[in-house]
Amino acid sequence: MQVSVQLLGGFVVVVNGAPITADRWTRRGAAALVKLLALAPDGRLHRDRVVDALWPDLTLDVALPRLHKAAHYARGVLGDRDAVVLKGEVIALFPGARLEVDATTFEAAAEEALAAETPVPESCAEALKLAGDLLPDDLSEPWLDEPRERLRLRVLRLLRCAGRWEELLALDPANEEAHVELLRESVVAGDRTNGLRRYARMERVLHTELGLAPGPEAVVLRDRLLAVDPGPQPSPVAAAPRAAGRTHLVERDAELAQLGAACDLAVDEGRGVVVLVSGEAGAGKSALVRAFLDGLNPAIRVAVGGCDDLLAPRSLGPFRDMAENDAELAAALSGDRPAALLRVFSERPSVVVVEDIHWADDATLDAIRFLARRFPGIPAVLVLTFRDTGIDAGHPLRQLLGSLTGPSVKRVLLPPLSVEAVRRLGAVAPGEAVEIHRVTQGNPFFVTEVLAGGGTGVPHTVLDAVLARLGTLSVPARTLVERLSVIPTRTERWLAENLADHGVLLEVERSGIVTGTDATVAFRHELARQAIESALTAGERIQANKEVVDVLLGRPEVEPSRLVHHAERSGRIDVILEYGPDAAREAARLGAHRQAVGVLDVVLRHRELLAPRLAAELLTRRAYSLYVVNRFAAGLESAEAAVRAAAEAGDQVLRAEALLVLARVAMFARGPMRGRQAADQAVEVLEPLGDDARLAAALIEVGRAHSNLATVGIVAEPSERAEAAAERALQIGQRLGRPELEAQASCYLGDARLARGDPRGEADLQLAISLAGADSRTETLVRCYVNAAGGAYRSGRLDDAEKYVAGGLRAAADGEFFAGQYRLRLTTAAVQGSRGNWDRAIAELRDLLDTPGEPGAMAALARSLLARLLARRGDPEAGEVLATALADEAFADDSFVVTRLAVAQVELGWLDGSLGSLTDEVRRALALAAGHRSVHAELAAYLRRAGIDVPAPIDPPGPWAPTLAGDWEKAADEWGRLGERYEQAVVLATAPDRTARARGLRQLRELGAVSTILAV
Repeated sequence: MQVSVQLLGGFVVVVNGAPITADRWTRRGAAALVKLLALAPDGRLHRDRVVDALWPDLTLDVALPRLHKAAHYARGVLGDRDAVVLKGEVIALFPGARLEVDATTFEAAAEEALAAETPVPESCAEALKLAGDLLPDDLSEPWLDEPRERLRLRVLRLLRCAGRWEELLALDPANEEAHVELLRESVVAGDRTNGLRRYARMERVLHTELGLAPGPEAVVLRDRLLAVDPGPQPSPVAAAPRAAGRTHLVERDAELAQLGAACDLAVDEGRGVVVLVSGEAGAGKSALVRAFLDGLNPAIRVAVGGCDDLLAPRSLGPFRDMAENDAELAAALSGDRPAALLRVFSERPSVVVVEDIHWADDATLDAIRFLARRFPGIPAVLVLTFRDTGIDAGHPLRQLLGSLTGPSVKRVLLPPLSVEAVRRLGAVAPGEAVEIHRVTQGNPFFVTEVLAGGGTGVPHTVLDAVLARLGTLSVPARTLVERLSVIPTRTERWLAENLADHGVLLEVERSGIVTGTDATVAFRHELARQAIESALTAGERIQANKEVVDVLLGRPEVEPSRLVHHAERSGRIDVILEYGPDAAREAARLGAHRQAVGVLDVVLRHRELLAPRLAAELLTRRAYSLYVVNRFAAGLESAEAAVRAAAEAGDQVLRAEALLVLARVAMFARGPMRGRQAADQAVEVLEPLGDDARLAAALIEVGRAHSNLATVGIVAEPSERAEAAAERALQIGQRLGRPELEAQASCYLGDARLARGDPRGEADLQLAISLAGADSRTETLVRCYVNAAGGAYRSGRLDDAEKYVAGGLRAAADGEFFAGQYRLRLTTAAVQGSRGNWDRAIAELRDLLDTPGEPGAMAALARSLLARLLARRGDPEAGEVLATALADEAFADDSFVVTRLAVAQVELGWLDGSLGSLTDEVRRALALAAGHRSVHAELAAYLRRAGIDVPAPIDPPGPWAPTLAGDWEKAADEWGRLGERYEQAVVLATAPDRTARARGLRQLRELGAVSTILAV
């Protein structure tokens, strides 16, 4: 027997060629049963799942007779007694027949088309021919929501693969990628009018649907459209012809071809590309890039810069290199740096190379992050080279590399050379090539050093090979090379000439140990420089650095960071103290906070030589930079030292500044209570001083410390203190005309208002985001999104919460603010947990906890949520996860964190039956919770569920009030309105009403809360 079921576009069953149309199905339950089974794998479903789908409000004993009746009528319509078979607890549709379902056929074709690493557009288009609307006459059936959404997502992926962007937008109007691709089509076609119309549509839809503005790539494409001259267009620049063969590299043809293809894509189609060139030190990354650049059309703009292995690398050093001979880039660096650079690179086809980004400062990494997100919208290639070894998981480059994904990012990995390549390079006998390859492991730089050194034996290390060449130089030339070896990356020609007598530099260049340009000289490879430097004695290194410092001091335009680097290595404390504070200030101003910390660490080693006021200022600046790069423990120590130093100096303004930084960092390092203490002290210090701007900043910190930033549950913690402080700060900011103060104050005012149910809070948060967009600091905007997302979540607007999270993560992508990103992702996990998407919530939480960094209190809160989700599912790992959080003594004195961990402990004890009485630990938690209404109510509710009778707190917030009062109907309704499925299910499952209990147990089964089912 052959049976086919049509579900796409309508409902028709065909049995042995005879169609049974929809009008034959007079019984809704019979038709629904057949449709449900047809969608199931092999046409089979467990009885309970059928009942839950078709009769969700009925208990099993009431629903089973209806199931049997529906099956009976279905067999009658289908004309076969075995059409619907109930055997045991499984129900099957035509179990003995060959069953074909068009929806299943489409899904199989879609999966096959999309399974390829790079799906073929033609295959996706063929699969789309099988698509259709799933049962369009049954739009009100809740059980169809999941399969309908699954098929819709398949169609969207196929449309994306096939490049059918308008059709994709018809299904998903807010799909930003489709909008961007249509914009790109207009740019390539030079169709300014249609392109701007498409941008306006995109802007309108994204604002309406998501509350977001178009992303950076779309903005770049719009700007290119605005720049289109409606008159005759100049001839386009061609990527080819290339001057192939100008530089020949062995075994690098494939890699050069990848770079060439990226350039073709950027120039010919206007699709910018980011190329990541990686390999070990000496793998030939720079040589590959040079060969690529040598073959480019001269009409293509080329900009090349490199990062330095300095104590504090020059902020934006690579882009400063590029600007030395390019007036447009120099002007861009003096203005709105990343955006201005982008405008310059988008004016004509460009290739931008940043070498050695493993040494990049934070400001350079931020600029790369900004440009990389926008290059797909301009005719340009961004080439980034880096070493793929020695970069640990916590290195800031790892985060950048992790964010560079998608079709516009290409990766080029340089492998070692083969034995044959060694033989060809050196024209040596096969046996000698094997020996050279064995020693060098095919490292191109080591190979070339061995071959260049000549001699009879093969040196065993790079050091041996380099020193062999050094030994051929005169004594003055060797001395110059040794002095140059303490200068990382490259040296200005004037500096090299001043480090030796006249004519010596020429001998060094002729030897091939260093190479030169008109402006600079450099070792053939950084490995060679490091090898020579490592061979120096300690005294020789100190003396060489002193010589460099003396020359640099004679050049007034030299950057302070370079002086500090060599002064630190030569013991010139006077230079460190004179130039260090300025070098750190400049690094922090440009966003290079890690480098600022590095310089300040060097300066503060000599703190006994600093005046108390300067020491306090530097410690405060160090604490803030540590806060920005998420080193909270060290930041806390520095901020506390700054407060003491300011008090010693008798400077109240400086003391207040230190307290403000302490409030921020303590929030994460020790929890909200320590943050509150520092913020309150700052207000107390500033009140009599008449410094309104600083007072507003202190009031904002009070609002922050009393906010719901550390609340992971869906019920907000109301705070009159937060609202009053934020409102006063807002008034000051408005009076002073300081939008950055207004943004931050509105942020915490909105959170506080929403916490007590005042709908004005939503407008406050939207205003905060709008105002923060003008602030150059990533932190301000991300903080506003964090609070907007949390406020929406705790107001039951889960879709809005996810929109704000998306906006916040987008804002954070242009700069590093780890704490904000972590908190946004924690909100995502909480939202998914409340929705009942526990797999997604658990995966997000695990990923968060595995993320390198120092999340501080946020990690403890993430562990508490993860432990509770795992415990509800009966996962034995729950106890271990919670134990890790409880073992962290950093938060032992913070009642806010301690009580939230206590709630998790109580729930785990309730679920596994181990909590039989009120322990001393729980009594302490109850006492600490007295000042926190929300967590106090939650703790009391779970203790009662565990059979321990405790009094309810006064005025519990949100749904906890009816939950503790025993008003299960109102509690279930309020939990449902918030979108909290688990708490709603527990209330229903423990209700006195039989139908409610059945509904609650069914909901717990859907959630997978097996331990909770046993507990209730």
